Amino acid sequence: MLPQMAWRRPASVRRELRDPYLARELLLYMWEKAADSLPAAEKVAPKGLRLSWHEVAGRATALLHLPPPQATMEAHYSALVYEEDDDPDNAEAVETRPRYFTLEAALGLSSAAGTATLVGEWSGEVHRHLGRGPAGGQPDTHLAFLETLASVLGPRPDKEAPFMRVVRS
Repeated sequence: MLPQMAWRRPASVRRELRDPYLARELLLYMWEKAADSLPAAEKVAPKGLRLSWHEVAGRATALLHLPPPQATMEAHYSALVYEEDDDPDNAEAVETRPRYFTLEAALGLSSAAGTATLVGEWSGEVHRHLGRGPAGGQPDTHLAFLETLASVLGPRPDKEAPFMRVVRS
């Protein structure tokens, strides 16, 4: 639900997520709404659900900390990565769709290092796996996920071509 909402209303969702109170309310509302059709026994309490902001490879990134996954393909974390420096408080800002990444529980053996994960990216209904992710369930998993995203994203491209003069001798 979060990426769909962020893709429909990029600037307003970004603005709401930047406000700690609004972000908490929005996340709890979406968590409850997503579980509306589930039987009571399958609903998971939102324990640990929170949001933190980071800069990843020069991009503003909203990192969603999720309750521990209960099954394969459920996410440990998800991230909305904003490619542009749009000021969310500027009403005239260009509304650019953020990219949406997940760190998902994967099939594999758990070890002392953590559980197996995959990094995925969603674009509309299309889901791509980008490869193995950092071990899940560790205190620094979220930082390792952000580092993985930085390597996937690479440096931000310059917005303008650099001035270049060709000199012939």
